[in-house]
Amino acid sequence: MKDILSEIASRTAQSIGTPFLAELVKTIRKTMDASLVFIAVGVGKPVQKAQSLSSWEKDGDNSSFEYDLDETPCRLVYRGQTLIISEGLYKRFPKEEGFDGYVGIPLKRADGSLIGHFAVLSKQPIANPDEALAVIRIFAMRAEAELQRMELQREMEELVETLSQTTRRLASRHKALHKSNEAKTALLGTMAHDLRNPLAVILSRSELIAGVLEKQGIDGDLAKTINNSSRIIAETVERMDRLIVSCLDRASCDAALLKLDVQDLPLDRACDLAIALNARTAAKKSISLVYTPPTGLSVRGDEDRLVEALDNLISNAIKYSHPGQSVFIDARKFAECTEITVRDQGLGMTESDRTFAFQHFQRLSAKPTAGETSTGLGLAIVKAIADAHGGSIRLDSPGQGEGTVFTLTLPDKPQRETPPPDEVKRVTPA
Repeated sequence: MKDILSEIASRTAQSIGTPFLAELVKTIRKTMDASLVFIAVGVGKPVQKAQSLSSWEKDGDNSSFEYDLDETPCRLVYRGQTLIISEGLYKRFPKEEGFDGYVGIPLKRADGSLIGHFAVLSKQPIANPDEALAVIRIFAMRAEAELQRMELQREMEELVETLSQTTRRLASRHKALHKSNEAKTALLGTMAHDLRNPLAVILSRSELIAGVLEKQGIDGDLAKTINNSSRIIAETVERMDRLIVSCLDRASCDAALLKLDVQDLPLDRACDLAIALNARTAAKKSISLVYTPPTGLSVRGDEDRLVEALDNLISNAIKYSHPGQSVFIDARKFAECTEITVRDQGLGMTESDRTFAFQHFQRLSAKPTAGETSTGLGLAIVKAIADAHGGSIRLDSPGQGEGTVFTLTLPDKPQRETPPPDEVKRVTPA
């Protein structure tokens, strides 16, 4: 027995995988003078057939084969039995005509489930069944370990292929998103560019009106009202022009730099400007803008950017409020920061809305109540402005139909006033 074990071990020591299995069945057949030796795996769930992985017959035929397990000794092996029939095999199992002895050992996975079996058949009685079983059991354990390794390798290869496919899909998706981003950036740039032309006309007409009043020497309450309106128009147009120029700058790059012109400014002025920009829209929907000016409260920041942020928040609140409701604007000073809140009584937000609200080009579940347009950029811009000031923006909403509260927090000392090129916050329009 020792010589048999030594010879089998030496002949199979240098190979793995299918070559190992082939060498193993070939060597066992020769050293044990068997008629047929093969290693097979079960086919079907439940297993109804067996498919040979490696086989070797005495006449040299080692071709692969598949067979039904019914009425064969292998059926018992696939039920978990180690089976040895030293003689009379064909009498018990007529399908095995021509074979007298049989040894079958189940091969299992690491989890204990059956993967296949190791079978040795002989045309003569097995002279020493205990020794034969001991030898075959030893190398069946080695075959079992190799089948487990091969199965694990296949699973790893399948996993690698799945990961590769996922990576390719992600790369394709990234490419598509990049193209989409470029298209949105180009569109934003075109829109911003085209908006400047009518603004120039509005500004020139406003200046013309003021000039005519001055030349004609017209005074009185009406003249004062017209002059005041012309001034507001001019200031608003100039502010819009600065924002559009900034938008063009952002659109000219894939991800543009948001620069701040930081200065001390009265907060009530920024709030007043933002409210004035939305007063007409609110009036059309019979929405009240409720605002208590913060007396003597100042912040340090970029006035144009803060007005832009508040304008977006108030405009957003009006869009998603029903006629007759109110929008509340409030400001409070804390130890090291200032909070500005914009609260509405409108449509509210779902949990999913709250998750994605500040991302670019996001369309939320709620729709503007009067059919207003929405680009999906407003809240993303607010967040970028808050971040650039070293502050934050948060939203609270109990749920759909229960309104929303936006809180813009500004630190007393912004993180930066003239941001270095490598540290500026980016405002990506897509």
